[in-house]
Amino acid sequence: MLDPTFRELKRCNWNKSNRASSLELCKIDHWLRANKLSFNYNDKTNFMLLNSQKHNPTSFKVIINNHSISPEDNLKYLGVLLDNKLSWKSHVQKVKTQLSRACGVPTKLKHYTTQTVLKVVYNSLIHPYLNYSIFNWGHASNATTQPLIKLQNKAIKIIKTNQHEISRTFPALNHLKPLNTYSYSLSVGKLMHLYHNKLLSNHFDK
Repeated sequence: MLDPTFRELKRCNWNKSNRASSLELCKIDHWLRANKLSFNYNDKTNFMLLNSQKHNPTSFKVIINNHSISPEDNLKYLGVLLDNKLSWKSHVQKVKTQLSRACGVPTKLKHYTTQTVLKVVYNSLIHPYLNYSIFNWGHASNATTQPLIKLQNKAIKIIKTNQHEISRTFPALNHLKPLNTYSYSLSVGKLMHLYHNKLLSNHFDK
C-alpha cells in the first residue's frame, strides 16, 4: 500500500484546480498500478482544501479510479493536526490536552523527589510536546498559543517557586514571551544555518 502522501496544487480557480488534481491523481494511480501498488481508498484517505474563505466550494470533488475521496477540514499528518485555514487551533488544543495530563505528574511528585528529578520529568513529559514540529505551528497567533504558555508556566512554577531560581534554572524559558519568540525562532535559525552551509537536501535549492 502507498504511504501517506501530500499532493499540493496551487490554482486561482477552483474548477481549474479540480481538473488539475484529477489529472495528476490519475497519473499517480496509473503509475502505482503499473508498479503493483495501490491507493488506500478506505477512511484513511482524505483531501483538504487550504483557503481563507469561510466555506469550501461544494463542487470540488476528488475521484481516484472511480473511488470518491471524502473532504476534511482537519487532517493529522505525522502527529500534527492541520486545519484548512492553517490557524493551528486544532493542534494547539491537542497539545494543551497533552500538557494538562503531563502537568499532573510533577504536581504529584514535587513532595517526594528532588528538583533535579522534576527537571528531568519536565524535559521528558512536557518540553517534547511544546517543541515537536514547532517550526510549523510556532507562528500561530498569540491568542492561539496563550493556553500553552499558561500550562508551561504552571509546570515551571511547580519545579521552582522562586522567580529568581526559575530565571537561573530555565533562562531560555524565562524569556519565552510568547512561545514562538524563542523555540520557533530557534528552529528557524537551525534550518537557516543548515541551508546556508549546504547541509540540506538539494530540493531546498529549487
